[in-house]
Amino acid sequence: MCLALQFYRRTDDVSNDMEEMDTEFQQKASVSKKNKGDMEKPPATAGTDSNEAAHDSGSFTLAHLLLTAELRRPLFVACMLQVIQQFSGINAVCVLSHFTFTRLLSCNVVCLSVCL
Repeated sequence: MCLALQFYRRTDDVSNDMEEMDTEFQQKASVSKKNKGDMEKPPATAGTDSNEAAHDSGSFTLAHLLLTAELRRPLFVACMLQVIQQFSGINAVCVLSHFTFTRLLSCNVVCLSVCL
């Protein structure tokens, strides 16, 4: 992983990044162990915030996605983009471009169409 990080950072000194990733991993592992120990505790009371409880336990449900105000708008945008793609026909163009280029052009251009 160090070589990949050096390639993408375009520098040989990635020790700070590696240390940061290691500390984040250790923190996440300790939180994971803590949550496993908390599973034996009784469920959250009705007075606790449902967003906090879902975030702390690491679980994520469809209900949480739909009921959280800050997630509703990005979900709507993503769904509308998919609808626009379907109605514009770009999905069909992408899927059928390989067959079109195969019939019309040589093999070298077919390889190019797959890359598109």
